[in-house]
Amino acid sequence: MQTIEIRNIGPLVETGNVPVSQVMLLIGEQSTGKSTFMKILCFCCWLEKQVMIGGDSIVSRYTHYYRFWNELKRFHHLNDDFLSDSSYIKYDGSAIQIEMNGKRRNARIVRKANFSENKHNLKISFLPSERNLLSSIQNIENLYRSKDVDVLFNYILEWGEARAQFDAAHPLNLVFVDKMKYHFDAKNGDVLTLADGHSKIKPYYASSGVQSAMPIQVIATYLAAEVGTSAKKSPAEYLKQFDHLDPKDVKELTAVLSNMLSRSVYRSFHMFVEELEQNLFPKAQFELVKLLVGLLKQMENKSTGYKSSVFLTTHSPYVLTALNVMMLASVAYEKSPGRVKDLGLEEYVLPSGSYSAYCIKDGRFESIVDEEYDFIKGDFLDSVSEMVDSYTFELNSIIYGNAEG
Repeated sequence: MQTIEIRNIGPLVETGNVPVSQVMLLIGEQSTGKSTFMKILCFCCWLEKQVMIGGDSIVSRYTHYYRFWNELKRFHHLNDDFLSDSSYIKYDGSAIQIEMNGKRRNARIVRKANFSENKHNLKISFLPSERNLLSSIQNIENLYRSKDVDVLFNYILEWGEARAQFDAAHPLNLVFVDKMKYHFDAKNGDVLTLADGHSKIKPYYASSGVQSAMPIQVIATYLAAEVGTSAKKSPAEYLKQFDHLDPKDVKELTAVLSNMLSRSVYRSFHMFVEELEQNLFPKAQFELVKLLVGLLKQMENKSTGYKSSVFLTTHSPYVLTALNVMMLASVAYEKSPGRVKDLGLEEYVLPSGSYSAYCIKDGRFESIVDEEYDFIKGDFLDSVSEMVDSYTFELNSIIYGNAEG
């Protein structure tokens, strides 16, 4: 099982050793470290991928010249002030371990004993909270410029790959709004077809909710479809694999081909989404959660041998509630598969232990999953209700008088 531990980085004081589940939810007030945690975890997953599909040069590159931290902060817009001499990261992945201890220390990367068996290729995507810029700023792919490749630039590139999969003949039915379809064509760019089947608009003119949710569904659907397919490889890169080989050495040729296969075929995906609920009505939030869990279920059915994952940050009790329904469906399925199927929830049933949820308070992680009843506790998110009830009682007392008066 993958785990990660972070200490004294930005607002994060102590996470403890956090298991990486198929569905991970983070809640907490603003500026408590939810995004910081996700960015570090995403970068570690990405670096593990590079080591698994690359050679020794990758390990050497990220264990010298403070490159691990420098590229992490550059790509994810972190600041040097986030680090101190007591900062610590330990990532224990499926194939490698990464450890960084202190502000001016290089990272240590070690291949695990089962590296050869567990190495594989995967798709990784980080959807930032700024994702609606794709729609709200026309032609942003031509306008956005960055000194280096950063999370926004990479997101724009991924969007270009993902949207190309949905043309007019194969549009995507959007789950978070009634009877609206999305497709892309080279002439008109992104196109939304409305309920009547004839009216078409650009996302620029759509609601902020559509602008925010559309990239989640498009990219998530694309990532899931990529699992089991081969990564694109240039002819030059392909031929380079055989430059040093003797054509008569069948054993070595077989080894190289096997290595290329493990590198080229995507076996899983990791998707990181900041504030899934952004600009969305509660029902739309529920449908998006269902979509993501359903895609993970599809990956289970593909039987690739590797787990795909979705990581979410939220301030919304409706996202939490939607995940609770999915968790309860998994528990109920063990007792009565037929009744869960009748409810239309069979395609969202993940194995036991697939979910985790944490609240961040004062820089520390606290699990909010009730282990006995297998659901996520919403006390922290709903704590504002107590304050509202208190104010309501006092104000009603002023308006109508108390019971004794």
